[in-house]
Amino acid sequence: MSVIAEFTTPAEEFTLGDALAAHPDVRVELEKVVPTRKEVVPFFWARGRNLDAFAETVRQQSGVETLEQVEGMDDRILYRVDWTDATSDLGRVLRTGDATVLEASGQDDTWHFELRFTDHDGVRSFQTECVDNDVALELRRLHSLSEVGTEGSYDLTPEQRETLLTALERGYFEEPRDITLEQLADELGLSPTAVSGRMRRAEAKLISRTLVTET
Repeated sequence: MSVIAEFTTPAEEFTLGDALAAHPDVRVELEKVVPTRKEVVPFFWARGRNLDAFAETVRQQSGVETLEQVEGMDDRILYRVDWTDATSDLGRVLRTGDATVLEASGQDDTWHFELRFTDHDGVRSFQTECVDNDVALELRRLHSLSEVGTEGSYDLTPEQRETLLTALERGYFEEPRDITLEQLADELGLSPTAVSGRMRRAEAKLISRTLVTET
């Protein structure tokens, strides 16, 4: 039975932690949903003030090989990062563990991770690996993919729910579409890339919580 585990960890346990500590007004959200065994998440959004200085701080981290800006709008910038083998202990555990990063965000002194495991043994193995590597980790919530959030929310964030409902109301899912992705993005005050990513993550959650059956 696939399970979702939500963890929090001090920011310094992850590679970007020092940069966040140096720029406490900046919030980071890891962007791409990928199997962590193949690659530590390569894209992240940064929101806040003086992001140029934040990016320079990130480039100085030992676990970062290269950092490039992919897209920017207002106070949000999408970066692609290539990690080195000198990533934090948590980064190495994430890369080698049997887990998929669904969501991750960090600000100032705390990171929040939502990870998917194939079963409870995978969660226990991940926790054991973190203990063996002296990674401070706190399990905040554990639930199965079949669980539905309160009031039928399916654990969608308010932003994800707003985006999907707006897209539905404006005819984005009609054939042919009544509104383009760019028009929808303008209405939501976001970039097309941000809207596309938000809908992709929301759709993944809906599929996981409605179509994935327990085995």
